[in-house]
Parts: sequence; C-alpha cells; structure tokens
Amino acid sequence: MIRYAFYFLAACVAVILEVTWLERLSVGAPVDPLLVLVIVVGLLHGAEEGALVGAGCGLLQDVMTGVPLGLGMLGGLGVGFCAGLAERSIYLENVWLPPLAAVTLTLLWHALWVGAAALVGWVHASVFEVARTAALGACYNGSIAVPIFHGLRRLDGALVRLYERPRS
Repeated sequence: MIRYAFYFLAACVAVILEVTWLERLSVGAPVDPLLVLVIVVGLLHGAEEGALVGAGCGLLQDVMTGVPLGLGMLGGLGVGFCAGLAERSIYLENVWLPPLAAVTLTLLWHALWVGAAALVGWVHASVFEVARTAALGACYNGSIAVPIFHGLRRLDGALVRLYERPRS
C-alpha cells in the first residue's frame, strides 16, 4: 500500500514538472517523466501493476493538460501493460534496458495516443510531424530513463525492506 502512495506522489510531482517547467524547456517534443515512471513500474512489478499505474498516470495527465479524457489513459495503460510483459523475461541489471525500453515504449505511446486522437478528430498533423515528434520524445525519454529506473528501483527495494521489517 505504501508503494502505491509513493507512486501517486511521484506521479503528481512528475506531472507538475511536466506541465510547468519541462514544457518551457522542450525543443520539438516534450520530455515525459510520467511515461518513464509508468515504464519503470511495469518493468519492476509486472503487467497488471504497470497497466494500473499507467491508466492512473494517463488520467492524471489528461486532466492536467486539458486533452480529451482517455487519450493519455489509453496510452499509459498500453505502455504499462507492455512494459510489464517483459518483467520476468529480461535481465534487470542490463545497462541498456531502461533507455531501450523507454525509447520503444514512447514510440508505442505516441502511436496509441495519435491513433486515438485521430479517431476522435482531435489531431490533424502530418505523418512526418507526428514521426518527428515521436522520435524526438523517445530520445528525450531514453536519456532520462536510466536515473529514474535506478532511483525508483532502489527506493522500491528500500520500501519493501521497511515494510517487511519486524515490528515489536
């Protein structure tokens, strides 16, 4: 339970940073620490928790950014679930895991988001513009994935040890 409270707090901080400070620093595409958080939760805890955290973070992002409700939720749900599918089949100590997962799943998020937005008539961008934004966002997220992955992994381990400590 404490882990979910921490993830909620981390998601709130990430979305506040994203819509205030990081939005002004972005060049060509937004940096999305909230999406990287969803990817890390999926990698560490499996498809169910990844999908749950992804849907919650996507809904939070939809509310904070003002896009039609459900677009970010669908993208977060899909990314969290796909990240969680690899939980037991990959070696978590691999140094290339966080950036490769972030790049790949950011491209998936963009495909889901733009596909759903096009279905509801909310986005009218060219394929070139969408591909450029997705590739640039994937590079940004891949570059911030390593510190977020290792920081959350260590903190998650500390929370588990704290929770399992015998109480007297």
